[in-house]
Amino acid sequence: ALCDQLETTPAKGSLLKRDITRVLTPGTIIEEGMLTSRRNNWLAAVVIEPGQDNQPLSWGLARADVSTGEFQVTQRTGIDLLHQELTQIEPSEIICGGIDPRLLTQWCPDRMHLTHTASTPFSFPESESTLKNQYKLTTIDGLGLQESPLGIRAAGGLISYLRDTKPLDAAISDEESAVLIPLDMPRSF
Repeated sequence: ALCDQLETTPAKGSLLKRDITRVLTPGTIIEEGMLTSRRNNWLAAVVIEPGQDNQPLSWGLARADVSTGEFQVTQRTGIDLLHQELTQIEPSEIICGGIDPRLLTQWCPDRMHLTHTASTPFSFPESESTLKNQYKLTTIDGLGLQESPLGIRAAGGLISYLRDTKPLDAAISDEESAVLIPLDMPRSF
C-alpha cells in the first residue's frame, strides 16, 4: 500500500493527515519502468458457475491491461478451456470472488498470482451498475455483452477491484478516479 501526505501544512500542534492512496498489485502496475516491454500486463477476473444436471461448468473472464487501456470480456464453457486461456495470456494477477476453493487446482494454472476478493462486486446487479457508472451509460445493452452474463460479472468485478486499488495518480480525488479508470470499452474475444 502506498500512503501519502494529504495536507501541506498541519494545524498548529497537530499531525499531518495521511492516508492510503493506492494499493500496488501485480495487475495494477502502470509505471513504465516496472512493466515488461512488448508484453501485456493482464489483470484477469474470473467468474465460475457450476453446470446443472451433468453439464460442464460455465465461466466468464474479463482481462484488462491498465497501462494500455485494453479491456476484453468473454464467456465460455468447460474448465479445461479456462485453464488453457489463462495459461495462454499469462495474467500478472487473477482476481476472483466466491469461487469454490476445491475447483482452484482445476482452473488456475500453477504459479499464477491469485487474489481472492469479496463476491459482492461479482454479482450481476453490482457488475451492471459498475459498468454503467464506468462508461456513463443508462443501460449496458450497447456494450454487446448481452450473451455473456458471466463475462459481465467478471468485468464488473475487475473494474470494482481497480477502483479499490486506485492505480491512477494520487492527485485525483476518489470520486473522479472511480470514473476515470483508463479502460477502453469492453470487447468480446
